[in-house]
Amino acid sequence: MDGSRYTHDSPPPQGLVVSNNKVTVIGSTNWDICLYLPSLPTPGETVGGGDLKSNLGGKGANQAAAAHLAGAETTFISCLGDDGSSADILAQFETLGLPAHGITRIPSTPTGTACIFIDANGENCIGLTAGANSALTPALLDEKSGLLTSADVVALQLEIPMETVLHAATLASAQGQLLILNPAPAQSLPEEIYQHITLLTPNRGELATLTGMPTANATEILAAASALLAKGVSAVVVTLGGEGAMLVTAGGEKHFPAQSADVVDTTAAGDCFNGYLAAHLAAHGMADIEHAITIAIAASAIAVSRPGAVVSLPRAEEVTAQ
Repeated sequence: MDGSRYTHDSPPPQGLVVSNNKVTVIGSTNWDICLYLPSLPTPGETVGGGDLKSNLGGKGANQAAAAHLAGAETTFISCLGDDGSSADILAQFETLGLPAHGITRIPSTPTGTACIFIDANGENCIGLTAGANSALTPALLDEKSGLLTSADVVALQLEIPMETVLHAATLASAQGQLLILNPAPAQSLPEEIYQHITLLTPNRGELATLTGMPTANATEILAAASALLAKGVSAVVVTLGGEGAMLVTAGGEKHFPAQSADVVDTTAAGDCFNGYLAAHLAAHGMADIEHAITIAIAASAIAVSRPGAVVSLPRAEEVTAQ
């Protein structure tokens, strides 16, 4: 991927420069049930010989934990059920030192749950039930609006209702906040949301879903990402797993290579990337986007070398020590 078209002295998208280091993540919390297997089962197949582990997860929780561990003052807005796993999750938030004042417990509702199969190469497939995550409505978000508007960076994903994602994006845009949207799990977005997005962070498959365009190579990825810029997005970072990441702005594109890693579990790779990205941008703004991407890649390389989701996330000192 040729980075020659990227102009390093181009002004940052939307001119966003922040310095208070505050991140608000709005998203899902799940209880992850992880089964580590020699290979992923195909339809009708049973694969035995695996290890079972359960832990805190969910794209929102993973990204909030990553931003917190990266050093940002992090607020997390999410919903839990009133079941046993919710108590375990709150205990893990306390252990992490991640404040829980943005968490709402929903009566008579199960906590979101993910069943994750991980093979010997660290690749995974996931089944998910939203549970209490479905209760994170625009009305509930309005009750927590002070936690959103005080942030430098607002980070969103797609494991909560789309109407809430759109509402949060609209609020953040109106406040002039830097908004990161990680469009995962892959699904189409309402056209009106693009104008509110500072930074969109799809992987290759999510980029194809958003645009309906092929993404098999660098040329196709650039074309698809450019189509999102035309919709109003300020910048796109396409995460490419073992191939690194690609930044696309109106000034051009730049490829960032991956760091070598002994891959154990890729479950939290994208969430680690997004959380670290949010934390660095909260401290330094979009003017430092290239350094932010480099740090996020380094953090993700550590995360994939460990099993689990939140438990795999590195602390900032581990990343800087590389």
